[in-house]
Amino acid sequence: MKNLNKINPKIIIGCGGTGGHIYTGLAIANGIKSKIPKSNILFIGSENNMEMKEIPKYGFKIKGISLSGGRNKLVSIYSGFILLYQLIHSFISIKKVIKEFSPNIVIGTGGYVSFPTLCVAKNNNIPILIQEQNSIPGITNRIFSRYAKKICIAYDKSKKFFPKRKTIVTGNPIRSGIFNLPSKKIACKRLGLKKDKPIILSLGGSHGSSNINNVWINGGLTKLIHLDIQLIWQIGNYNINIEKNGILNHPNFIIKKFIENISYCYSAADIIVSRAGALTISEICVIGKPYILIPLSNSTDNHQNENAKILEKKQAALIVNDSEIESKLIDSIIKLMNNINMKKKLIKNMLSLSKPFATNDIIKEILQIILC
Repeated sequence: MKNLNKINPKIIIGCGGTGGHIYTGLAIANGIKSKIPKSNILFIGSENNMEMKEIPKYGFKIKGISLSGGRNKLVSIYSGFILLYQLIHSFISIKKVIKEFSPNIVIGTGGYVSFPTLCVAKNNNIPILIQEQNSIPGITNRIFSRYAKKICIAYDKSKKFFPKRKTIVTGNPIRSGIFNLPSKKIACKRLGLKKDKPIILSLGGSHGSSNINNVWINGGLTKLIHLDIQLIWQIGNYNINIEKNGILNHPNFIIKKFIENISYCYSAADIIVSRAGALTISEICVIGKPYILIPLSNSTDNHQNENAKILEKKQAALIVNDSEIESKLIDSIIKLMNNINMKKKLIKNMLSLSKPFATNDIIKEILQIILC
């Protein structure tokens, strides 16, 4: 193999829309940089989404395109015209970027931003690699799998959607910080929490979950205060006035719209409650924490429910459905908190599902494509 310190490939990563797509792309980019220091990496994302702020924080360049699509955009003639206009404009923008940047490979991690990016790459005969995080693949990855050199998937269940000869189960690439969590003592000190009191981490996805948030507001917080349980609560875009709501200022609670450094929160938590996003599941499988999953009931192709079923089948997590969240979630958390044997069982089974070498395995496939 060539001396990787002497090559400088140009790589485009198309991702965005959700934290799952963004942090998957970043994990791949950081993995590439660690193997090929002189690589030149450019992200393509949507101008109106979180990737435009998040990706530059990690030292990478990003080109924004005007695309805020999705299947729901087709519900009316007007929105259909808007989407069509955005797509045409996106194709023109990406065609210009690819012509000027001249990448050696284009990587798609899913989402609507990947569609025009992979399409222009295919039309210009640029090698494509696809990474699919979910058990039920998105439509963009399904379409372009026939043109990709390699498809890296997280779950065996996804194999049936892709060409067998070029599909490999790698798992999901996760943020490097997950492998080097601080001690619980250090994490609690950093967060201002008490190490000897139980701690719940509640995650609603990168945009937050109104259903989960409502459970905490409508009685959940009061129960936690009564039981002296601490809560790290990521509320996302949820509109609450902390200053005017006295209970939210209780010292047992940390409330954030977005969690910048998830490592401290993972380390401090005794139980994690979250949606069934693929990246979050992959990260928690690696760290091994008792886990309660609440699949998003209206996720595309019902992929969150399918993700959750994999863990439920392996007895690696407890599942609470959206329809029963109000009546069941808080009691399920409290019961799990008090059941030492159940927590040990969930942790053991969860760790058995982890794929800690996913990033390295994906980078190997990228190198084979670049160097061939």
